[in-house]
Amino acid sequence: MAAEPAETDSLWWAGAATLGLVFLAFGYANWPIARDRLVAVELEAPLPIRQVLIQLSGRNPDSYFTQYVDASLPDRGKVVIRPIAKVLIPEIESLKRGQVRFLVDPASLRIYEAAIDGRIVQSYARSAGGQRRHAFIALGAGVFCVGVGALGLAPLRRARHKRQARPNG
Repeated sequence: MAAEPAETDSLWWAGAATLGLVFLAFGYANWPIARDRLVAVELEAPLPIRQVLIQLSGRNPDSYFTQYVDASLPDRGKVVIRPIAKVLIPEIESLKRGQVRFLVDPASLRIYEAAIDGRIVQSYARSAGGQRRHAFIALGAGVFCVGVGALGLAPLRRARHKRQARPNG
């Protein structure tokens, strides 16, 4: 006769499923925005740029530089925009004159495309490709964790239905 599953077993499987839901939400939130929904921001060089070191701690510590650009968005006023994670646009830092056009996600304030006097120096395809790759990884991990959690919880559910189906006698 099989032993009854311990309460910690169901908590472990439910935790795995919950972690999967968190990964799914993270992947969905990091999915790149469509190009036609980006807002164009045009600035005249020289640009107000600050290069900032981002340091991540934890299990996989990492550090990278990003650029903060002061800009003005319609309906939002003065904001700070930046390229997507781990992407630098070196051409805009030493620019002395010219027109710079950014395509920016209005929600996350991330730069997806940059053009100097009509010449594209950071393409949308490259930026969105990197974002999409990270989102796919998170979505895949989420589907895996939810699947593992569901498979682990399925026998517990069947055992509960069998106990309820037995006649009391």
